[in-house]
Amino acid sequence: MITFADICKKTVPGHLEFEILNAFTTNTFGGNPAAIVFLPNTLPNEILQKINDNFNKPIVVYLSPPKTLIPPKQGTAVFALRWFGPRNEMKICGHGTLAAAEAIFRRLDPSKEINTLEFETLSGLLTAQRVGDKIQMELPAGSTLPASTGESTSVEGVFARAIGKPGVGIRYIGYGGPGFSNYLLVEVDESEKLGEWRPNVEHFAELAPRTQILVVTSASDEPGIAYETRMFAPSIGVGEDHVCGSAHCLNAPYWAAKAHDVRYTEGKVQHATAVSIRGGDIWAEYFASTNRVKIRGNVKPVAVGTLNLSDIHMDHKQW
Repeated sequence: MITFADICKKTVPGHLEFEILNAFTTNTFGGNPAAIVFLPNTLPNEILQKINDNFNKPIVVYLSPPKTLIPPKQGTAVFALRWFGPRNEMKICGHGTLAAAEAIFRRLDPSKEINTLEFETLSGLLTAQRVGDKIQMELPAGSTLPASTGESTSVEGVFARAIGKPGVGIRYIGYGGPGFSNYLLVEVDESEKLGEWRPNVEHFAELAPRTQILVVTSASDEPGIAYETRMFAPSIGVGEDHVCGSAHCLNAPYWAAKAHDVRYTEGKVQHATAVSIRGGDIWAEYFASTNRVKIRGNVKPVAVGTLNLSDIHMDHKQW
């Protein structure tokens, strides 16, 4: 059985190992960065949040020993996982999970033949596997409820101010359903050239408190690309998320519902691209039968180091 000690080197007290990896890219300067911190013992939330401040990354992922005492299935290793954004702990983060899985797989002894990772999270048990040169994870699928006429008018006004032009070509506005109630999905016409937008993202904060995470998507005219996507969340400290994995919990079911296009049938791979400045590629599959989404992407390791917290006085049982 794999234990947490199997993925950590021995460090002196008050020091924590970390890695920085870029998810959904093979580029050192692309994709979405995540700091992965190996946390053998608990620390107070305020300390975890301050560590995030020091890294100044979109997400810091804390990996810990699992809480369950049930031995994992053969070929599986289990870890506890938490995500901290710039302002608070997050309920789910796709790119952080992808990066954490890559960091673990790179540290595991190949002779142990571990092919599946399970993560205990605030969103339940999530799984990740290595598929070729990519990491694949499984997340809960989300749904959207179309906005009312009044709600649509309000959202359209926010977009007009953010993009700096009237009459943004919006095809659909939908609020996230259970588990994604703080999400808003907006499809814009491909003529809008989503990748060329340089919005004043602070206007998107006007959608709060109901909407904290705004997912914008558009059909793509690039060969082999199903759709484009961007994510904005200024009300929680993320002006734009470079490549958002959890956005595809909504994107994948939404595009799969366009049944007239064979690219979006059950379990069919949707190759999407994030058209932020850093950019990234996501391969998503939606399974209506299980209400799950599989998301696959490359991860580029960038840095490995040790976090020195020896000046923080903690109870010896925690530290």
